[in-house]
Amino acid sequence: MHEAPADLSNFLIASVLIAWPTALLMTWWLRRRCARKLERIGEASSEEILAELDTAYAPQSGITIRTQTEYLPYLVETIREQIDHGLGDQQVQSLIERIDHQRPHHERHAVFPVENKGVTSNLSLQWVRDAQDRIELKVRAAPGIIRALRSHKKRIPRAKPARVKG
Repeated sequence: MHEAPADLSNFLIASVLIAWPTALLMTWWLRRRCARKLERIGEASSEEILAELDTAYAPQSGITIRTQTEYLPYLVETIREQIDHGLGDQQVQSLIERIDHQRPHHERHAVFPVENKGVTSNLSLQWVRDAQDRIELKVRAAPGIIRALRSHKKRIPRAKPARVKG
């Protein structure tokens, strides 16, 4: 009977001597495996890199439109008709309110990611509003959007420059 505690203590010592190196080995193996997975997160295939470059360097054109601010919703709607995705209702409302409440002669800008014919690009708007509610709006976007704006520009009244008294 006296040998049972000695057998138990030998068993515990043997278990610790086996379990401790096994636990260390498993910890080292798991850390190494996780590190390899984390290193591969930043890697991309050549097709993915080329697709990202096509998106980043999508062709853009520009147009400058001078008109009264009351025609701004029609211009924005022309843009929205040309895009497949992006520039939601809340963004449009916020943009129009931002322009309406802007102090005269302060230049502002906004950039919206939009999708046009399956290509993601930026819609860049830059504007200056004067005291007579006229706006000079510069738009840089995909060529399809700019063509539609050029067509629409012909149908809206152009803002006349302010007369200088003298």
